[in-house]
Amino acid sequence: MRLSEAARALWAKSDRGQEQGTWHPLMAHLLDVAACAEVILEREPPTTLELYARDLNLEAQQAKAWVCALAGLHDIGKASPAFQQKWPEGKERLWATGLTWLIDPTPPPHDLSHSVISEAVLPELLEARGWKYRAARNVAAAVGEHHGFRATGDDLEKAGTTREKGNADWDGVRRELFEAVLEVLGVGEAPTVRLYGGAAFERLAGLTSFADWIGSSLDFHPLGDDLAEYYREAKARAAQKLDGIGWFQRKTLMPEPRSLEEVFAYLGGPEAPFRARPLQAAIERLLEGVDRPALLLVEAPMGEGKTEAAFYAHLRLQAANGHRGMYVALPTQATGNLMFERARAFLGRWGQARRLDLQLLHGASELVEAYQEIRVRPNSPEEREEGVEAQVWFSHRKRGLLSEYAVGTVDQALLGILPTKHQFVRLWGLGNRVVVLDEVHAYDTYTSGLIESLVRWLRALDSSVVLMSATLPRARRENLLRAFGAGEITEDKPYPRITRVLKDDPRPVVETFEARKQPTLRLRALPLDLEALAEKALEQARLGGCVACIVNTVQRAQELYQALAGNPDGVEAYLFHARYPLEERLNREQLVLAKFGKQGQRPKRAILVATQVVEQSLDLDFDVMFTDLAPVDLVLQRAGRLHRHVRSAEERHPHTEPVLWVAGLACEGVPGFGTAERIYERYVLLRSWLALQNRTQIELPGDIDRLVQEVYSDPWPQGLSEAWRGALEQARARMEKRDARDLDEAFYAPFGDPDETDWLEPQDFTRLPDDEPNPDDDPSLLKTRKGRPSVTVVLLHKVGGRLCLDAGGQQPVSLAAKLELAEAKRVFARSVKLSRHELVQNDLEALRAHRKTHGLPAKPWSETPLLAHAHPVVLEGGRAVLGELVLELHPELGVVYRNQLGGKPCPRST
Repeated sequence: MRLSEAARALWAKSDRGQEQGTWHPLMAHLLDVAACAEVILEREPPTTLELYARDLNLEAQQAKAWVCALAGLHDIGKASPAFQQKWPEGKERLWATGLTWLIDPTPPPHDLSHSVISEAVLPELLEARGWKYRAARNVAAAVGEHHGFRATGDDLEKAGTTREKGNADWDGVRRELFEAVLEVLGVGEAPTVRLYGGAAFERLAGLTSFADWIGSSLDFHPLGDDLAEYYREAKARAAQKLDGIGWFQRKTLMPEPRSLEEVFAYLGGPEAPFRARPLQAAIERLLEGVDRPALLLVEAPMGEGKTEAAFYAHLRLQAANGHRGMYVALPTQATGNLMFERARAFLGRWGQARRLDLQLLHGASELVEAYQEIRVRPNSPEEREEGVEAQVWFSHRKRGLLSEYAVGTVDQALLGILPTKHQFVRLWGLGNRVVVLDEVHAYDTYTSGLIESLVRWLRALDSSVVLMSATLPRARRENLLRAFGAGEITEDKPYPRITRVLKDDPRPVVETFEARKQPTLRLRALPLDLEALAEKALEQARLGGCVACIVNTVQRAQELYQALAGNPDGVEAYLFHARYPLEERLNREQLVLAKFGKQGQRPKRAILVATQVVEQSLDLDFDVMFTDLAPVDLVLQRAGRLHRHVRSAEERHPHTEPVLWVAGLACEGVPGFGTAERIYERYVLLRSWLALQNRTQIELPGDIDRLVQEVYSDPWPQGLSEAWRGALEQARARMEKRDARDLDEAFYAPFGDPDETDWLEPQDFTRLPDDEPNPDDDPSLLKTRKGRPSVTVVLLHKVGGRLCLDAGGQQPVSLAAKLELAEAKRVFARSVKLSRHELVQNDLEALRAHRKTHGLPAKPWSETPLLAHAHPVVLEGGRAVLGELVLELHPELGVVYRNQLGGKPCPRST
C-alpha cells in the first residue's frame, strides 16, 4: 500500500540538530523493529517460536507474523501530538501536510510518553481486526511498556484525550500505519485467544524491548515507496547488527545423547580416566526419556560432583526441549567468580563448533581478570575465532540475562520478578532456558520466598531448573518442588537424593544414591572466649599443617588475627573477610586459594582467620578447623573445607583425623552468642547448640540431613529445664514473627504471579530503582534480600592536598568531572560495602555531610555509572571521622571502626 503524505511525514528519530535535517520516518522505525524481532526469532531454537504460537493458538509462521507486527507497533503512539511536538523541524514538516492540532499537548518535561499512547490506542485497532477485547488490551500493555514500566490508569486516561493523541485525523493516520505494518508482515486472520497473560505477556514484552534496542541502533535509511522492499533490507541490516553484538544462531550443544563420562572425559587423563560419581550416575538415569521442561533438586554433601551434574543436565535438557542456553545463579560474587571459571572450561569444550557468549553478571565483574580476558571484540565477525567470548553489548546488567550463557548472582535473576525497570527483559532472557540455582540453602526466609516465585515463573516460561543444595529443611524443600507444580511429596528416599519434577506432571520422582564415605569429624567444644580460641588454634598449628578459624563477625576476625599475628612460633597468619576494598579483597581471595586451594602451595604451619566469605564454593582444604557456633547447616558447610581433598598422612602432619572445634559450645546453662545473634536467629543458634552439645563426632554424610531436620523441622528435645524452655519459647516467638513478616513481604514483592491475572490490569505498580547504573548489585537497594541496610563507599586518600587512590600518593585521581570507564574502574576498585549503623542511618546523613565537608561535588560522581550508587570517603592519615564514628583503613585488618572517644573498636562492629 502507498502511504499518505501525512503518514510519511511522521518522524520517529531525529538528529536533534547534530546533522542538519537528518531524521527517520516513524513507518521506517516500526518496520525496523518488526524486522529485528523476526531476525531474533529466526536465530532462536524452534521451541521459542512454538511457545509464541501456543500463546496465540496459531500455527508457527502466522504467530511469528503477528508477534513481529505487534513488536513493530510498539511505537504507534509516536503518531500523536504529544510526541510530534518535540522536534520543531519535524512538527513544521508534518503541519505542512495538513495534520495539525488545535490545543497544544502537555509540553516537555511533563509531556505524556508515546509508549502510554501506544497502549491506549492499540486495543481499538486490534479489535477492529478481530482481536478479543481483553487480549487486545493485554498485548497493547505488553508492547507499550517497552520503556521499562507499565502505564498507570491515570496515564491511560490522559492518553485517551484529544489533546494528547489527536483528533479523528490522527486516528486515521494511525490506522494507516497499523494496516501497513500488518500488510507487510502478512499476518492473516486475528488470533481468537481471549486472554494474553502470564508467560505470554512477558515473552512479548521482552522480545519487543530487545528488538527496539536493536532497531533503534540501526542507521537511518530512506523509506522509499516499496514498504516490502524496505522491510527485506531492514532484516538484512538487523542480521548484521545481531552478528555485531554476538547474537548468533542458538543451537543445541549436544544434539545426540552422550554419557556423562564421555562429556567430562577431558577432566581425566590416560592413567586416571574420568568416572561418574554416584550422584552423577543418578542424574543421568533421571534424565533418560525426559521430553519436557523439568526441575531437578539435588541434595548432596560437598564434593559429590554437583556442578558437573548440573552442566550435564543442561546438555540433556537443552537437547530434549530446545532450550536456548544456561544461567548459573549463585549467592555471592566470590562464588560466581569460581563458577565462571568452571563454566568457561566446560563451554570451551562443548562450544568448539561455534561461537558462544558467556557473561559474568555481578558488580565486580569489571575487575575479574578471567572475565576481562574473553571480552576482546575483533573488528569484524570474520576475524572472530570459534569459542567462548564475552560480548561487550551484553555486559550491561539489564541486557546480561539475554546472553546465551551467563554466571552471576541470584539477585540478577530475582530482578526479573520484581517491579524493576525492564524486568520483563530479564524474564524473557531466562525463558526457555536452563537455570541453575546453586547453594539454595544459603538464603533467608525472604529471599527463599522470592526464589519460589522465580521458580513458578521459570516453569511458566518453559524453562528447566536445577536446584543444588547441601541439604534443606523439609518445608523449604517441599515449597520449591510445589513451585514447579509437584503435588503430593513424600520422604520416601533418604538423603542424599535427587528429586525430579516434570512440567505438567504432579508426581515427583526421587532417587537416592550412595555418597562417598568421608572421614568422621571429631567434635570438640570451646568457650566463646577469643583468648581460648587463639591459644588452642596456635597449639594445633604448632604441630604443623593448615588451620582455619571461621568466626561470625569481622571485628572478631580482626581481633583474633591480631592475637595470632607475629607469634614467636613461626606460624603464618592470614586474614580474609568482606571489609576490604574490592581490589584488595579479590587479591586476598587469590592468595587464600594459592595457599589452601586444591593446587595450592600449602604452608608448613599456617592459620587462616576468616568470616563467612569462605563458607561457600571456595575450594579450600584445612587440616584442623575452628568455627564459631552458627546455624547447624552453616557449621556443616564450613566443615566441608576440613580434609576436603585427598592427601597423604605426611601432608596432614599429626592431623590425620579431621577435628572440628566449635567455639561457644562449651558453656553452662542457656548460652548467649554475643554479636552472632545480630546475624543469625537466636532460636536457630539455640537449637543448633542442643543438636551438637552432646555429640563427640559427626558422621558424614549420614548426619547432615539428620542434624538439619533436627534443628529446623523436629520438636525440641524432651526433659529441658524451665530456663531452656523459656529461652526457646521466647526466641521462637521472635523468629516466627520475623518469618511471618518476611514471608508476607516476599509474597507481595513480585510484580505478579504467572497463574494470576490481576496484575495485567493498569495499576500503580511500585517502581524499584533501575540497577543499570548500580554495578554493586546492592541487594538491599534492589529488594532481593533482607538484612541490615548497607552502603558502598569508595576509600580515597588525601595526600599533600590532593585525592589519591593509594596512601603513598602515587595514584592521584580527579573527581571534578564525569570519569571515563577506565578511570572509573580504578576508583571502583577502592570500594567496599559497609553496613555500619552510623553510616546508613538518617538517609546516609553522615556520608552526605562528609562529602560536603571535603567539597566533593555530587554531580560528576552520580553521572559516572560505575560509581552512581557509591559514596566517597576521604581518609587523612588512613582515617576518616564521620559523626561519632572513626573509620580507619588498616593495611592488614581492612576497614576498622573506632569510637571518637578513646579510639577503641566499636562494640557493635560486625
